[in-house]
Order: sequence, then structure tokens, then C-alpha cells
Amino acid sequence: MLDLDHCLGLGETAVAGTIERRTAERLDAAVARCRLTVRVPHGTPTRVTVSDVPTARLTLPPGRWRADWFSSHWGDEFYPRGRAVGSEPLRLEVRAGRGSKIVHPWLCLTSPEHGAVVVSPAWSGNWVMTVTPTGDGGLTVTAGISPWKFARAVSAELPFVAPDVILARGTDRFDAGAALARAVGRWVAPTSAWSQRVATAWNHWWPYEDAEIDHARFVENAGIAARLGLDVATCDAGWFGRPDAGTFWERERGDWDDENTERFPAGLSGLAESVRASGIELGVWIEAEAVGVDARVGLAHPEILARRDDDPPVGGVPSRPAWQLARDGVLPPQEMPDPDHPAWLGYVCLGSPAGREHVRRVVERLIARTGARWIKWDFNLDPGAGCSRVDHGHDAGDGLYEHYRGLYALLDELRCAHPEVLWEACSSGGLRIDLGLAARFHTVFLSDPDWTEFHLQLLWGAAQLLPAASIFHFAESQWRGSHGSQNLDPATLDVATLDLGLHAVALHRHAVSYRLPDLSPELRDRLAAHVATHREHALPLIAAGGVVRPLTDQPMRDGGGERFPAFQLDAGGAGPVLLVAVRLDGGTARRVVRPVGLDPAATYAVTALGPGEDPGVGGTRATGASLMADGLGVAADGPARSWLLRLDRVTP
Repeated sequence: MLDLDHCLGLGETAVAGTIERRTAERLDAAVARCRLTVRVPHGTPTRVTVSDVPTARLTLPPGRWRADWFSSHWGDEFYPRGRAVGSEPLRLEVRAGRGSKIVHPWLCLTSPEHGAVVVSPAWSGNWVMTVTPTGDGGLTVTAGISPWKFARAVSAELPFVAPDVILARGTDRFDAGAALARAVGRWVAPTSAWSQRVATAWNHWWPYEDAEIDHARFVENAGIAARLGLDVATCDAGWFGRPDAGTFWERERGDWDDENTERFPAGLSGLAESVRASGIELGVWIEAEAVGVDARVGLAHPEILARRDDDPPVGGVPSRPAWQLARDGVLPPQEMPDPDHPAWLGYVCLGSPAGREHVRRVVERLIARTGARWIKWDFNLDPGAGCSRVDHGHDAGDGLYEHYRGLYALLDELRCAHPEVLWEACSSGGLRIDLGLAARFHTVFLSDPDWTEFHLQLLWGAAQLLPAASIFHFAESQWRGSHGSQNLDPATLDVATLDLGLHAVALHRHAVSYRLPDLSPELRDRLAAHVATHREHALPLIAAGGVVRPLTDQPMRDGGGERFPAFQLDAGGAGPVLLVAVRLDGGTARRVVRPVGLDPAATYAVTALGPGEDPGVGGTRATGASLMADGLGVAADGPARSWLLRLDRVTP
């Protein structure tokens, strides 16, 4: 395998009046965290502007190299891409201002001669990775912040601290991906006593959205969720803004101190009391960075809004910003903030001290009045190059950089102040999945859509970046809205299909989003049994830093890819191993599941876990060598379409 220390260009380099210092911190034997600081030599009075400053530079030896990565769009995250790297260079770049919009910050380079190396920028804004052939079969690889519309003034007193880049090596992409995920769980992702509980949740959004949710419906569902053994009931969008049942959440974002008392007459504090009286904790959704077009905060606090007056689209910018015209009475307030205005970005700039303090106080007040134990922190905007205001404490060219540095600092502060809260990252589903946010949130939401075959597409990719505790998604949900693949209906749902959806999410953090009163008593009992099984068998492995390992090719949405996928959850060492196999439509009649990483000389007992366990699987013993070579056969010759198995090391 590759020697990362030998491949990395480390040390100090003088570049255009600056000193670039690159270092690498070993997280474990196979994983390194790369860092870059750019400064002007002491005693130099000048300021130097930097832009193209990659954090990591690698030189890979000659070989038959292949590059693999994932594209990412709403409802189609972790879509596989790849090609051989011959004479053509490769450039992967995000310019949307969200770390995984268009492409995920994950690149694997593999050769049969040298194994694999995974490169992952730990940054939630714009980043770039380049791969350049050297002409002799080798490669030069760079990774770091994107230079697109980015400029940073550096002085002796103000160095530039670049985003980290994390590298992992392995015998192949799965070995390197597992090493990365395990190191992230051990050294990067935050934990707390509450996060280690691996709480399961119900979320109101998909079956009700903001159109049909109210106090009574939420409390009814929360009571059922408590009886099923779930830990948290999360109130998603729709609770804030004007007291009008007809408001649309997207336009009201930002007015977080206002509560929609038409939907929730007792307010969130009253809702929280009713929910806790039902025997379950409350979670709350918030898009704390965003400002909607009907939000009063945009007029009340124009000084905190992100703008880009100096870089407008075709058509130009008025001589005064639109928010100022509204403030001065030139435009009626109901017309502003204006999302069509060239300067409008739609979010609070956290590069501004006033912006950070505003958001901090909003979130503190929300937690204080609700006692929330789960905060779902969403972000549904593309900042692009970010804020260019120069009255926020940043320059015109580094507003997005300072926004994310401000966000990271704010999240660290809030998390430390509220260890009783589980913090979940979400961004139009999965458009901000990166190791920068994974270092600040306990878990990361994979995508808005969640039908089972698509969820498994996501899991196959996310497992090569994140540990199981950092992976969060819903089992296939009941949707109020229209989506061609989200067709779950409690009236026609059978137990095998329910099992399929819940087994698919059994190896990581998850939640459900159904109209629980519509589930039959049989389905409720089945769901409760799955919750209990997850708590007994998966929870300890997830809390111990377990990683999910793909054991087959990637399943794909719309009937593509592997149709009988299998996955493994383990926490390393001599502990138990969980296996999941799911037969999707079009799958073969039989699947041989071959676990990895077992002790070849040890003997393992195989147990099929319920509910819905297949009596034809389990109850056997085999050596680790036999299980890895010959595998375990599961067959779709009975009612079961999904399987959850446990391997325990035993004395022969």
C-alpha cells in the first residue's frame, strides 16, 4: 500500500511573498489529516492576496490508476462516477457554496500496483480536487478550497488557515473507505452521553408537511411513537412565523421567535409539555442560517444579511440595496426582501459577529422554551461565492470562507453549551455532507427521498466516508406530496415491505415518518419489535464507533445496480458483527453474504434476528475463514425479503 508520508508534500514553501506551511497529523496508521497555513513573513508590512492554495498535494507513483467519485443533486446523492486516469486530467469542484451540491467531497484513486487512497476535503463551502497525470504513469493530486471568486488578504498578523483535507489509504476503495469512516468516528465526529444513546425518532414532515400538521395531530403521533419505543418526536417545518395555517414554511424562515399559533395554539412550549407528558422527548427543525422572503427579520436586521452587490447577474444592481429601499420607504415592506434582487442571497452571514450572535440567541431561546433534545439544522440555499459585504468583518472575496468558519465556531459553542441535545445536519437532504460538518454534528441526514432502493444507494456511498453514528436517514416514508417512487401507503402496506424498509436502515441512526395512527395494530407491533431489535443489537455497535461496510456492488435507484445488496456493521475487535441483506425488485433468488474482517481462526455463531427472521437461516456455527470465503446463503423462497443476521465469536 501507499506510504502517505512519502506521497505528501509537507513543510514550508515560499510562494509569491508568502510562506505556505503544510503539515499532516496521523489519525491512525491509515488516515492522515492535512493542514495548511499561509502567512506573510514577520517584519513584512505588506498584505498579500491568496486564492489558489490547495491544502494537500500528493504525488502518486506510476500505476494503472482509476478515479471514482460521486455526483450529488437533490434526490440523487451518491450517484457513482469514475474513469481511468490516463493522459486526461480530472477536476472536481463545487461552486454552489454547499459542500456536496453537484459532487461529493470524496475521491478514491486506485491502482492494482499500489492499492487505494481516498481524498476528502473537510469543508462545507466551495472546494476543488485536481488529478494531473505526470507523463510516466504517476499522478499529482491537489485538494482544498476552491479559488473560484475567492480571495484572502494575508498579513503577518492575519494568516490564512485553510480547510483540512483528510486522506485514507487501503488495499482497495472499501478498505480505505472503512479506514476513513472509522477514523472519523474515533477522532473527528463529536459525541456526548445523549448522542451515545443512539435515539430513534418519529418526524412529522413527509406525511403531513406544514399543510396538515397541528398540535393535536403531532401529540397523537408522539403518544403512539412513545408506546412503540421511539425516543424523540421531531416537529419539522411549519411551527414558526405568522399565526396563519396557510403560510408556507420557506417564505417564513428566519422569524424563529414567532410561532404559528394557528397550527400550535399552545406554542412550542405547550407542545413540548404535551409531548413529554406522552413519554417521549421533543425534537425541533430549524433552518437557522436562512431568511425567507416574508420574514420580518430581513427588515428588522438588514445589517446581518448576506449580500453580493459587487457581483450581480446581468441587469445590474440599484444604486441602493433593495432592503435599504424598503427601510427608507421607497419600496413597500411586503415586497422585500426580494429573492429576485441581484444582491439577495437569503441567509444570515455568519462571517459577521452580529450575524453569529443573532443566530446563537435564536437557537438558545428555542432550546430554552422547548427543552428540545434533538435539533435538526437544515440549509436549503446555494450561497454560491457567498457574501461580499465589507462591513461584516470580512473582505469582499472571503465572505463564504468566513461564513463557514463562523458556522463551525457557533456550532462548537452551542454543542458544548447543550450536551443534552443531539445535533443533526441537513441540507435539502444531503447537499452538505462533508467532514467539516461531520466534525460539528452528531449525525448527518442523507437525502430527502428515502424509498428503500434509493436509501441503499446512499448508504453504499456514505459508508465509505462516515461512521454509522454519523449516518442518519428515514426508513421509507409515507409522503403527502407527489413523488414517483415514494408510494408507501399504510392501507396496503404488508409486514414484509415494512421489514424491508426497516432492515435497510438497521445498521445506522434512523427515524420513521408515517402517519402512525393509520398503521394497523399488526404493523405497529411489528415496528415496535424492530425498534427493540435495533436498540438491543445495533445500538451498542453504533455507539462504539462502528462502521458500515458494503459487501456487494452498489444498488441504484430506478431498478439499477445490485438488486440483492448486503452490508455489514462492526466496531472492530472481537465484538459482534451484524449483516443485512435486502432483496430488491429484480433481485436473484439467492444471495451469498460474505462478511469481511473476521478472525479466520475464530468460530462464530450465526443468529437470525427478528422480527420476521427466516427460520432457514441462522442457528449454525462456522469459522471466520469459512464465513469470509464461502459466505452465508439467504434465499427468497419464503415470505422474507430481507434478513438481519448476527455473528458472535464463541468457544468451539
